[in-house]
Amino acid sequence: MLDTMFFGIFAMVMVGAGWTIWGYVMGKAPKLNIDVNALLFIFTGLAFAISTAAAFSMGVPQATLKGWLLGYVILVIGGFANYFQLEIMSRAMQRGPNGIIWTIAQSGFIFPFAMGVICFNVPVYIYRAAGFILIIISLIMFGLSGKNDSSGKWKFLAMQAFVVTGISQALSNLPSYFVEAEAITPMWRTSGAAAGMVLGVVLVKIAELPKMVKVIRQEIKRWEVWKMAMLAGLSNVVFSFLFLYPGMNTLEKLGAGAIAYPVMVCSCLAVFELFAIICLREKRSPVQIAALILCLCGAVGICL
Repeated sequence: MLDTMFFGIFAMVMVGAGWTIWGYVMGKAPKLNIDVNALLFIFTGLAFAISTAAAFSMGVPQATLKGWLLGYVILVIGGFANYFQLEIMSRAMQRGPNGIIWTIAQSGFIFPFAMGVICFNVPVYIYRAAGFILIIISLIMFGLSGKNDSSGKWKFLAMQAFVVTGISQALSNLPSYFVEAEAITPMWRTSGAAAGMVLGVVLVKIAELPKMVKVIRQEIKRWEVWKMAMLAGLSNVVFSFLFLYPGMNTLEKLGAGAIAYPVMVCSCLAVFELFAIICLREKRSPVQIAALILCLCGAVGICL
Protein backbone atom coordinates (compact mmCIF):
# COMPACT_ATOMS: atom_id res chain seq x y z
CA MET A 1 0.00 0.00 0.00
CA LEU A 2 2.87 2.38 0.84
CA ASP A 3 4.11 2.13 -2.74
CA THR A 4 0.84 3.07 -4.42
CA MET A 5 -0.20 6.37 -5.97
CA PHE A 6 -3.23 6.36 -3.68
CA PHE A 7 -1.05 6.40 -0.57
CA GLY A 8 1.22 9.09 -1.99
CA ILE A 9 -1.67 11.44 -2.76
CA PHE A 10 -3.55 10.58 0.46
CA ALA A 11 -0.41 11.30 2.51
CA MET A 12 0.05 14.69 0.85
CA VAL A 13 -3.60 15.58 1.45
CA MET A 14 -3.24 14.70 5.15
CA VAL A 15 -0.10 16.82 5.52
CA GLY A 16 -1.72 19.74 3.72
CA ALA A 17 -4.73 19.63 6.03
CA GLY A 18 -2.37 19.37 9.01
CA TRP A 19 -0.55 22.55 7.95
CA THR A 20 -3.67 24.46 8.90
CA ILE A 21 -2.53 23.98 12.49
CA TRP A 22 0.68 25.93 11.77
CA GLY A 23 -1.27 28.72 10.13
CA TYR A 24 -3.62 28.90 13.10
CA VAL A 25 -0.77 28.97 15.63
CA MET A 26 1.24 31.67 13.83
CA GLY A 27 -1.85 33.85 13.45
CA LYS A 28 -3.18 33.24 16.99
CA ALA A 29 0.05 33.65 18.98
CA PRO A 30 0.40 37.46 18.55
CA LYS A 31 -3.24 37.90 19.56
CA LEU A 32 -2.42 36.14 22.84
CA ASN A 33 0.60 38.43 23.31
CA ILE A 34 2.94 35.49 22.86
CA ASP A 35 6.41 36.31 21.57
CA VAL A 36 6.57 34.56 18.18
CA ASN A 37 10.32 33.89 18.26
CA ALA A 38 10.09 32.41 21.76
CA LEU A 39 7.17 30.22 20.64
CA LEU A 40 9.09 29.09 17.54
CA PHE A 41 12.08 28.16 19.70
CA ILE A 42 9.92 26.23 22.17
CA PHE A 43 7.83 24.25 19.71
CA THR A 44 10.69 23.54 17.27
CA GLY A 45 12.89 22.55 20.21
CA LEU A 46 10.11 20.24 21.37
CA ALA A 47 9.77 18.75 17.88
CA PHE A 48 13.56 18.32 17.60
CA ALA A 49 13.85 16.60 21.00
CA ILE A 50 10.98 14.19 20.30
CA SER A 51 11.98 13.35 16.72
CA THR A 52 15.69 12.93 17.53
CA ALA A 53 14.99 10.66 20.51
CA ALA A 54 12.61 8.60 18.38
CA ALA A 55 15.12 8.49 15.51
CA PHE A 56 17.92 7.16 17.74
CA SER A 57 15.56 4.58 19.23
CA MET A 58 14.94 3.28 15.69
CA GLY A 59 18.66 3.09 14.95
CA VAL A 60 21.25 5.20 13.16
CA PRO A 61 20.99 4.83 9.35
CA GLN A 62 23.92 3.17 7.60
CA ALA A 63 24.21 5.84 4.94
CA THR A 64 27.14 7.24 2.99
CA LEU A 65 28.43 10.76 3.57
CA LYS A 66 26.57 11.86 0.45
CA GLY A 67 23.43 10.23 1.79
CA TRP A 68 23.69 12.15 5.07
CA LEU A 69 24.36 15.41 3.22
CA LEU A 70 21.37 14.93 0.94
CA GLY A 71 19.02 13.31 3.44
CA TYR A 72 19.79 15.24 6.63
CA VAL A 73 21.89 18.37 6.07
CA ILE A 74 19.64 19.53 3.21
CA LEU A 75 16.67 19.16 5.59
CA VAL A 76 18.49 21.26 8.22
CA ILE A 77 18.92 24.03 5.64
CA GLY A 78 15.29 23.65 4.60
CA GLY A 79 14.17 23.91 8.23
CA PHE A 80 16.32 27.03 8.60
CA ALA A 81 14.47 28.59 5.67
CA ASN A 82 11.14 27.42 7.07
CA TYR A 83 11.80 29.36 10.28
CA PHE A 84 12.07 32.59 8.29
CA GLN A 85 8.90 31.70 6.39
CA LEU A 86 6.93 31.28 9.61
CA GLU A 87 8.37 34.41 11.21
CA ILE A 88 7.68 36.57 8.15
CA MET A 89 4.23 35.08 7.67
CA SER A 90 3.35 35.76 11.29
CA ARG A 91 4.29 39.42 10.87
CA ALA A 92 2.16 39.61 7.74
CA MET A 93 -0.80 37.98 9.51
CA GLN A 94 -0.68 40.67 12.20
CA ARG A 95 -1.32 43.26 9.46
CA GLY A 96 -3.59 41.62 6.91
CA PRO A 97 -6.16 38.87 6.20
CA ASN A 98 -4.80 35.56 7.45
CA GLY A 99 -6.47 33.40 4.80
CA ILE A 100 -5.15 35.45 1.87
CA ILE A 101 -1.65 35.67 3.35
CA TRP A 102 -1.61 31.91 3.94
CA THR A 103 -2.68 31.32 0.34
CA ILE A 104 0.03 33.58 -1.07
CA ALA A 105 2.77 32.06 1.11
CA GLN A 106 1.83 28.45 0.39
CA SER A 107 1.69 29.14 -3.34
CA GLY A 108 5.46 28.81 -3.07
CA PHE A 109 4.89 25.16 -4.00
CA ILE A 110 5.51 26.23 -7.60
CA PHE A 111 9.23 26.22 -6.66
CA PRO A 112 9.52 22.45 -5.96
CA PHE A 113 7.24 21.81 -8.94
CA ALA A 114 9.56 23.81 -11.20
CA MET A 115 12.58 22.07 -9.65
CA GLY A 116 11.13 18.65 -10.47
CA VAL A 117 10.39 19.67 -14.06
CA ILE A 118 13.68 21.49 -14.77
CA CYS A 119 16.16 19.39 -12.81
CA PHE A 120 14.63 15.91 -12.66
CA ASN A 121 12.70 15.63 -15.93
CA VAL A 122 9.23 15.32 -14.43
CA PRO A 123 6.90 15.54 -17.45
CA VAL A 124 4.93 18.74 -18.02
CA TYR A 125 1.51 18.18 -19.49
CA ILE A 126 -0.70 20.94 -20.83
CA TYR A 127 -2.94 20.94 -17.74
CA ARG A 128 0.09 21.25 -15.45
CA ALA A 129 1.40 24.20 -17.45
CA ALA A 130 -2.05 25.79 -17.36
CA GLY A 131 -2.20 25.25 -13.59
CA PHE A 132 1.17 26.94 -13.16
CA ILE A 133 -0.03 29.98 -15.13
CA LEU A 134 -3.30 30.18 -13.17
CA ILE A 135 -1.39 30.32 -9.89
CA ILE A 136 0.82 33.16 -11.13
CA ILE A 137 -2.29 35.08 -12.24
CA SER A 138 -3.93 34.48 -8.85
CA LEU A 139 -0.88 35.88 -7.03
CA ILE A 140 -1.04 39.03 -9.16
CA MET A 141 -4.75 39.37 -8.37
CA PHE A 142 -4.11 38.95 -4.65
CA GLY A 143 -1.45 41.65 -4.86
CA LEU A 144 -3.83 44.09 -6.53
CA SER A 145 -6.74 43.44 -4.17
CA GLY A 146 -7.57 44.89 -0.79
CA LYS A 147 -5.84 47.58 1.23
CA ASN A 148 -2.13 47.88 1.93
CA ASP A 149 -1.65 51.01 4.01
CA SER A 150 1.78 52.32 4.97
CA SER A 151 1.52 50.96 8.51
CA GLY A 152 0.66 47.44 7.39
CA LYS A 153 2.43 46.51 4.16
CA TRP A 154 1.20 42.94 4.51
CA LYS A 155 1.43 42.30 0.77
CA PHE A 156 5.18 42.83 0.67
CA LEU A 157 5.64 40.56 3.68
CA ALA A 158 3.33 37.96 2.13
CA MET A 159 5.38 37.92 -1.08
CA GLN A 160 8.57 37.52 0.97
CA ALA A 161 6.94 34.55 2.71
CA PHE A 162 5.98 33.17 -0.71
CA VAL A 163 9.61 33.16 -1.91
CA VAL A 164 11.07 31.73 1.31
CA THR A 165 8.32 29.09 1.45
CA GLY A 166 9.19 28.00 -2.08
CA ILE A 167 12.88 27.64 -1.21
CA SER A 168 12.07 25.69 1.96
CA GLN A 169 9.69 23.33 0.15
CA ALA A 170 12.14 22.71 -2.69
CA LEU A 171 14.86 21.76 -0.19
CA SER A 172 12.45 19.52 1.69
CA ASN A 173 11.48 17.71 -1.51
CA LEU A 174 15.03 17.41 -2.88
CA PRO A 175 16.23 14.29 -0.94
CA SER A 176 13.41 12.17 -2.38
CA TYR A 177 15.04 12.39 -5.82
CA PHE A 178 18.32 10.76 -4.72
CA VAL A 179 18.84 7.04 -4.06
CA GLU A 180 21.69 7.86 -1.65
CA ALA A 181 19.24 9.63 0.68
CA GLU A 182 16.83 6.68 0.95
CA ALA A 183 18.70 5.29 3.96
CA ILE A 184 17.82 8.41 5.96
CA THR A 185 14.49 7.45 7.49
CA PRO A 186 11.48 9.80 7.80
CA MET A 187 12.09 10.34 11.52
CA TRP A 188 15.72 11.40 10.89
CA ARG A 189 14.53 13.77 8.18
CA THR A 190 11.96 15.17 10.62
CA SER A 191 14.77 15.69 13.13
CA GLY A 192 16.88 17.52 10.54
CA ALA A 193 14.07 19.91 9.59
CA ALA A 194 13.36 20.67 13.26
CA ALA A 195 17.07 21.23 13.94
CA GLY A 196 17.19 23.80 11.13
CA MET A 197 14.28 25.72 12.62
CA VAL A 198 15.88 25.80 16.08
CA LEU A 199 19.10 26.97 14.46
CA GLY A 200 17.20 29.73 12.68
CA VAL A 201 15.79 31.14 15.91
CA VAL A 202 19.17 31.04 17.67
CA LEU A 203 21.22 32.59 14.86
CA VAL A 204 18.74 35.39 14.17
CA LYS A 205 18.60 36.33 17.85
CA ILE A 206 22.25 35.64 18.73
CA ALA A 207 23.08 39.36 18.98
CA GLU A 208 20.44 39.74 21.67
CA LEU A 209 20.63 36.25 23.14
CA PRO A 210 20.45 37.31 26.83
CA LYS A 211 17.24 39.21 26.12
CA MET A 212 15.89 36.24 24.13
CA VAL A 213 16.65 33.82 26.97
CA LYS A 214 14.80 36.11 29.38
CA VAL A 215 11.76 36.22 27.09
CA ILE A 216 11.77 32.42 26.70
CA ARG A 217 11.92 31.99 30.49
CA GLN A 218 8.90 34.24 30.85
CA GLU A 219 6.91 32.62 28.06
CA ILE A 220 7.68 29.06 29.10
CA LYS A 221 5.73 29.64 32.33
CA ARG A 222 2.51 30.36 30.44
CA TRP A 223 0.02 27.56 29.75
CA GLU A 224 -1.12 29.30 26.55
CA VAL A 225 2.42 29.04 25.19
CA TRP A 226 2.64 25.34 25.96
CA LYS A 227 -0.72 24.69 24.31
CA MET A 228 0.43 26.43 21.13
CA ALA A 229 3.86 24.73 21.28
CA MET A 230 2.47 21.24 21.77
CA LEU A 231 -0.16 21.75 19.10
CA ALA A 232 2.42 22.81 16.50
CA GLY A 233 5.37 20.67 17.63
CA LEU A 234 3.62 17.35 18.08
CA SER A 235 1.54 17.70 14.93
CA ASN A 236 4.73 18.45 12.98
CA VAL A 237 6.45 15.28 14.18
CA VAL A 238 3.43 13.03 13.65
CA PHE A 239 2.50 14.32 10.18
CA SER A 240 6.13 14.38 8.97
CA PHE A 241 6.86 10.83 10.14
CA LEU A 242 3.61 9.20 9.03
CA PHE A 243 2.84 11.10 5.84
CA LEU A 244 5.20 13.83 4.60
CA TYR A 245 8.46 12.03 3.85
CA PRO A 246 7.00 8.54 3.12
CA GLY A 247 4.48 10.17 0.77
CA MET A 248 7.13 12.20 -1.08
CA ASN A 249 9.33 9.11 -1.46
CA THR A 250 6.40 7.12 -2.88
CA LEU A 251 5.45 9.78 -5.43
CA GLU A 252 9.06 10.19 -6.55
CA LYS A 253 9.42 6.43 -7.10
CA LEU A 254 6.26 6.52 -9.21
CA GLY A 255 7.66 9.39 -11.31
CA ALA A 256 5.35 12.00 -9.80
CA GLY A 257 7.63 13.70 -7.28
CA ALA A 258 6.86 17.18 -8.58
CA ILE A 259 3.18 16.95 -7.61
CA ALA A 260 3.88 16.30 -3.90
CA TYR A 261 3.72 19.90 -2.75
CA PRO A 262 0.95 20.93 -5.15
CA VAL A 263 -1.29 18.20 -3.68
CA MET A 264 -0.39 19.23 -0.12
CA VAL A 265 -0.98 22.90 -0.76
CA CYS A 266 -4.24 22.34 -2.64
CA SER A 267 -5.77 20.59 0.39
CA CYS A 268 -4.13 23.06 2.76
CA LEU A 269 -5.50 26.12 0.98
CA ALA A 270 -9.02 24.74 0.91
CA VAL A 271 -9.02 23.78 4.61
CA PHE A 272 -7.37 26.99 5.83
CA GLU A 273 -9.61 29.21 3.73
CA LEU A 274 -12.70 27.56 5.19
CA PHE A 275 -11.17 27.99 8.65
CA ALA A 276 -10.42 31.69 8.02
CA ILE A 277 -13.93 32.45 6.76
CA ILE A 278 -15.92 30.31 9.23
CA CYS A 279 -13.82 30.55 12.42
CA LEU A 280 -11.92 33.83 11.96
CA ARG A 281 -14.90 35.45 10.18
CA GLU A 282 -12.70 37.11 7.58
CA LYS A 283 -14.39 38.80 4.63
CA ARG A 284 -13.41 38.38 1.00
CA SER A 285 -13.75 40.81 -1.89
CA PRO A 286 -14.94 39.50 -5.29
CA VAL A 287 -11.39 39.84 -6.65
CA GLN A 288 -9.95 37.83 -3.74
CA ILE A 289 -12.58 35.11 -4.16
CA ALA A 290 -11.78 34.91 -7.89
CA ALA A 291 -8.04 34.76 -7.11
CA LEU A 292 -8.58 31.95 -4.59
CA ILE A 293 -10.62 29.96 -7.11
CA LEU A 294 -7.91 30.42 -9.75
CA CYS A 295 -5.25 29.35 -7.25
CA LEU A 296 -7.15 26.19 -6.31
CA CYS A 297 -7.85 25.39 -9.97
CA GLY A 298 -4.17 25.90 -10.72
CA ALA A 299 -3.17 23.57 -7.89
CA VAL A 300 -5.58 20.91 -9.16
CA GLY A 301 -4.19 21.31 -12.69
CA ILE A 302 -0.64 20.74 -11.45
CA CYS A 303 -1.77 17.70 -9.46
CA LEU A 304 -3.31 15.91 -12.45
